[in-house]
Amino acid sequence: MDTATQALLGAVVGQATFSHKLGGRALVFGALGGLLPDLDVLAVATHGPFGEFVHHRGFTHSLWFGPVIGPPLGWLIWRYYRWRGQTKPGQPGDPKVLSAWMGLMILAVLTHPLIDIFTAYGTQLLAPFSNHRTALNAVGIIDFIYSGLLVLGLGVGFFLRKQPTPRRIVAWAALILSWSYMGYGYLLNEQAQDTLEAEFRVQGHSDVLVRTYPTLLFPYLRRAVVRTGDEIWVGLYTPLGGGASHGERFKVSPPHPLVDQLKSTPEGQIFEWFALGQTHARLIPTPYGTAVEIDDLRYGFPGRPERGMWGIRGGYNRTGELVEPVRRIRSGGPRALSLDALWRAMWGSPEILFPNDENDPLGED
Repeated sequence: MDTATQALLGAVVGQATFSHKLGGRALVFGALGGLLPDLDVLAVATHGPFGEFVHHRGFTHSLWFGPVIGPPLGWLIWRYYRWRGQTKPGQPGDPKVLSAWMGLMILAVLTHPLIDIFTAYGTQLLAPFSNHRTALNAVGIIDFIYSGLLVLGLGVGFFLRKQPTPRRIVAWAALILSWSYMGYGYLLNEQAQDTLEAEFRVQGHSDVLVRTYPTLLFPYLRRAVVRTGDEIWVGLYTPLGGGASHGERFKVSPPHPLVDQLKSTPEGQIFEWFALGQTHARLIPTPYGTAVEIDDLRYGFPGRPERGMWGIRGGYNRTGELVEPVRRIRSGGPRALSLDALWRAMWGSPEILFPNDENDPLGED
């Protein structure tokens, strides 16, 4: 999830669990603990542009990180207040609240990866012992409904700050509702996959493989990648307005030694792993030979792979030698998408997001 939402979650966790012992400090340090795992983005500065793929949502997002790092962090906070002389009963340096500080930091850090797995990005829950990426495809990395529930819990809690028990109840309600919403998003995604698979089978595609992904801001609008034999269909699906789907189809690139060569590079292997194998390659003629671009099909603007958010590129001369170093590319869509168009698409008109000359409705041959 986005940085602001992770801070909100940590604050609500603090309000729900230890605000009766630590007061408003539980919200502040809970928010800081919720942000801590995302410090792994600093790997880009030391490991280059591919470091983000490898290290973001790596060991700082593992299940063990919070329980291991939380106690010493809590102890350090407690020692800080001891050093300031705030050691009387009820103060943050009181020996009786040391366990509260430790528990707060464990939970604030641990809940960070537990919501990240509901996005499509993928989270290495067992790193560094395993680099398996868990992605439940329930919500986008920015979701105003989920974040709004947390803001509501904090807002009501502010007015109840002098009533510890009601304040905690409100925070727990916000956590329960927000996590239930995550579960609902997961069910929406499963429903989208099942519906599209059934529709493609009706069209005579017995070997269909469907994967759907959340889009930003609009929970019912799902991006779909459907593989049927030698074709790939990339489009959008919504269950609203009676249900509708629309997309573009294109041929799978035939095997080519340059594609295999790019995928076998260290950068290519990283990208294939990061994209969970959901990629498509294309060859582009150049003055010196051929460029190979590989796109991540999970993210991007409606339609063809070259409108995706993430990809890699390498250039080869006519003898197959790499002459253009492998690099990350970000292409994106050919035109801006208005919120109004996205809203209408979610309510049953996904075709409005596709250029008219490239429309390829589901089932059209």
